[in-house]
Amino acid sequence: MIEKIKPLLEIQNLDMQILEIQNNFKELPEKIFSLNNRIKSEENKIENLSQKVIELESISTNLQNDIADIEDKVKANTEKVMRVKTKEELEALEKETGDLKRRKIEIEDNQIKAMEEMETCKKDSDASNTSFEEEILPMKSEISELEKVLNESKEEVELLDDERSKLIKEVDKDFLKIYERLSSNNKPPIIAETSGEVCGHCNMKIPPQVYIKVLQGKEIVLAPCCKKIIIPKIA
Repeated sequence: MIEKIKPLLEIQNLDMQILEIQNNFKELPEKIFSLNNRIKSEENKIENLSQKVIELESISTNLQNDIADIEDKVKANTEKVMRVKTKEELEALEKETGDLKRRKIEIEDNQIKAMEEMETCKKDSDASNTSFEEEILPMKSEISELEKVLNESKEEVELLDDERSKLIKEVDKDFLKIYERLSSNNKPPIIAETSGEVCGHCNMKIPPQVYIKVLQGKEIVLAPCCKKIIIPKIA
């Protein structure tokens, strides 16, 4: 029976190597995802600030045009004053001019607010760009390195899987079925050598009658304690 178990030991060794690689690099995909999200978030922030500056510049320009239009109308009204003939016309003209001047003050206040907000956005944009170059851009290199390591680990696992597939062809089908069933519920090792009457996996004492079956080697024996396949120590 031991000769039939030996190919399974080789498969188990490959399974343990695969598991070790997967455990060592299992956090890489999440880390890469997190870094990409951080980069995307900062890029969106910079884009939004740039777009906000453009919008505020447009608002400021429109407000300046409104101010220029009002100034033209006030000037025109000033010229009309010399030509009015009645008191009513003069009062109407003065009221219109007063309304225009108050409107101009209101627009100028809005323009100042827009320009102040634009200046703040520009400063925030400059700070974000500096931070991006110093802190975020290096993340792209880090992502490239992590992706390289992750791909290499995947390639290594694929090679081990290929080797495992070749070994499976040499294994007793009934033994393999038992091994795969146990593997579905437990992490390797699935097979443990005994050390005297002690299980090599959990270090628990094996009942004498069970240990006798192990030594006889006529059938697959599971350790009562950890349910691993137990075999005599192989020299």
